[in-house]
Amino acid sequence: MPGQQILIIEESPRERMAYTGILESLGCDVKIALDGAEAQSAIAKGDFEMILADFNTPHFFPIRFIQKVKAKSPATELLFVSARPQVEEAVEAMKEGAFDFMVKPLEPEQLKLCATRILSGKKTTSQARKRSARKKAPVAIITRDPGMGRLLNLAERVADSSASVLIQGESGTGKELFARFIHEKSNRKNMPFVAVNCAALPEALLESELFGHEKGAFTGALARKLGKFELASNGTLFLDEITEMQFHLQAKLLRVLQEKTVDRVGGVEPVPVDVRVVATTNRDVKESISKGEFREDLYYRLNTIPLTVPPLRDRLGDLAPLCQFFIEKYRILDARDVKGMTKEALGVLCRQQFAGNIRELENIIHRAVLLADNGIIEPRDLMVEGDELPEDAGGKSPGFPCGLEPAPLKEMEEKMIFHTLDKTDGNRTHAAKILGISVRTLRNKLNEYKKTSVA
Repeated sequence: MPGQQILIIEESPRERMAYTGILESLGCDVKIALDGAEAQSAIAKGDFEMILADFNTPHFFPIRFIQKVKAKSPATELLFVSARPQVEEAVEAMKEGAFDFMVKPLEPEQLKLCATRILSGKKTTSQARKRSARKKAPVAIITRDPGMGRLLNLAERVADSSASVLIQGESGTGKELFARFIHEKSNRKNMPFVAVNCAALPEALLESELFGHEKGAFTGALARKLGKFELASNGTLFLDEITEMQFHLQAKLLRVLQEKTVDRVGGVEPVPVDVRVVATTNRDVKESISKGEFREDLYYRLNTIPLTVPPLRDRLGDLAPLCQFFIEKYRILDARDVKGMTKEALGVLCRQQFAGNIRELENIIHRAVLLADNGIIEPRDLMVEGDELPEDAGGKSPGFPCGLEPAPLKEMEEKMIFHTLDKTDGNRTHAAKILGISVRTLRNKLNEYKKTSVA
């Protein structure tokens, strides 16, 4: 512990002196900041093993401060104290990575014990490195699909702009991954990425979450609360399921985007903000507009850069690499010796509709990794419809060509049908069973292909 750098952010001289004495008795090198501005200056000049801060320090925005510290030095531990703690504030601080949140006045032994826990290495260097790796891990968008490749290229080209982005697509297609990809590729990548699920919060709470409120603005508003726009200052604000936002809040959001200022609930002066907004929806926005549920002017403001993420069923060529990615992920997380999957198992997945898209696929693979017996995933481990094989097919599945070059869906369907017929020696009954369709449907498909070839 000797020589470890500690920053104390505290306005009260008496408490500063008490904290300094305790920490210096542990052999630490203590720096002092009297307010938020001095704290920002201190962290800009160097890194600290621990920061002890009064949550209510003047001109100090704790959540934004945590985000900046963690972005610069993930191993730094932050210990907050407050004479009037709020449960909501404590929870938010801990979510952002604070080590602890304690009530003032601090007993000397209490501070000494907590500081010793932090500085003695009980949170080991390897743990800090793991946490740092999680925070800095690059966004992984796994694809071989040409359409997805073009979409990623477009997202990267516009990432450095300040333009709003609207990402549309079905649930589970990876819209948030695209939002994080844009943030990481932008010049705001070292600033906060703040996410808000507009569908998960009731109307009254969402307004306060987005724009913040002043002390006394309403019953229960015992202290000023910064909204997500302020917390995301100079970074990216991710608005998930934007079409679920109440109509009157849409008008307030539009004004923020136009004026680049927010009005806290109960506030008297607008607060300037510099935020890049990325919004998503799984609904047809134009249909919502026609029903009077979504503002057309807000749509055009958000839709500066439109991105539409295709469903998994339209990019079957991505199944094989996605499966391998999730196998590796859960092999490590759950300590399972699973190296891959059989062609038969991949064939079963090729027949799925994937209404839940990549999220559904991930759940299937996670389950299969846990159930696999011999280090390889077989059809029975997937526990999905279509994994039963006809007895007289020799116990073998046709092994669908999902890992081959991507092709239009109709072309892929034709290839899969003829591939299955080859594997079943032309037996239409067996082929139809494996494909999960009726013999009549198979016959109609074959007639359709004959007409196309004649034409």
